[in-house]
Amino acid sequence: EFRRVLFRSKTLHGWTTFRHRSKAINPGELRELIMRVNYKNTPENYRAMVEIIIPPLLDLLKSLTLLEEEIFERNRALDKEKEALGIPSNQLHPLWNELMDDYFQRQMQLLTGRVTQNYLEGGVRISYSSPSEYNYVKRNDFSVDFIMTKAEEARVITHYQEALEMKHQFVLRLVDGNWLLDEKFYGFEDEETWYGDLL
Repeated sequence: EFRRVLFRSKTLHGWTTFRHRSKAINPGELRELIMRVNYKNTPENYRAMVEIIIPPLLDLLKSLTLLEEEIFERNRALDKEKEALGIPSNQLHPLWNELMDDYFQRQMQLLTGRVTQNYLEGGVRISYSSPSEYNYVKRNDFSVDFIMTKAEEARVITHYQEALEMKHQFVLRLVDGNWLLDEKFYGFEDEETWYGDLL
């Protein structure tokens, strides 16, 4: 596995068009997903919210995955070019910062309007790896817990397998009529502890 992680928080100056969009979840996929959902401690009257809250979240995660995979491949191409240019392996390619700026801008474009302002102000994690952070969503190889006990907040927990059994927790809040992601955590299946994380 290759992973490079940076933490950034800065003002946006313009946008870069996001060229890859994942397909929206079709009705068949939605029915299959709903059948797999574990409604942990969720009263019956909130269970229908699964159809409103989960598909946009999964669409966002798929879009982030496609972008991350593109950046990973573009960085790999830069690494190969470094060899041809005779740049030492411990030095960055002259275009690497430009690549990271592009990644930052396009990630921010995806997140704007889908996460709370409070979450955006915490900055974004610029990371790319193989497999990508949310590769399990693209593979449709995960299970879901849906927890909603009050009208303004829902928690979605995804369980997935990589080298270890892992889980992500996404906390969504109703803000001005829109469900926005407000917090994200990761954890290990054999632990009860959750660790704060950037999207």
